[in-house]
Amino acid sequence: MTALSDLLVARNAEGVSARAVSRRAQELGHSMNHDTAARYLRGDHGIPDEATLVALAAVFRIPLRELREAANLPSETTTAYQPPPEASRLTRRQRRAVDEVIRAMLEPSKAAAADDLAGRRRRTAQRQAARRGKPEPPADS
Repeated sequence: MTALSDLLVARNAEGVSARAVSRRAQELGHSMNHDTAARYLRGDHGIPDEATLVALAAVFRIPLRELREAANLPSETTTAYQPPPEASRLTRRQRRAVDEVIRAMLEPSKAAAADDLAGRRRRTAQRQAARRGKPEPPADS
């Protein structure tokens, strides 16, 4: 289990089902299906998105900061980011670009995973070439 799931299970003292968690989230105005709720309750989940954390916080009455800490996410601010007033001058295209930069900053693990995969593939190719007696390709290729 994950620390986040451990926290949710501890707060789910009544043993409410995943379907009931989903239903309660929807009653509170959040979107969460029962499969998502089940994955979080059993610890079989990835990095939670903000909407999921907000829904879980509402259902289990857990402060968002506490959920973020359990999920090993930044927890010092729990309010939505508000750009400065000058941002109203941005064009639609510029706003989409800023939004994408924000998303990219929040997903460093994806970039690291892609780099790691590329490195593993390169090392595998080098080992295979060495077994065949071919010279190793340059390290920067």
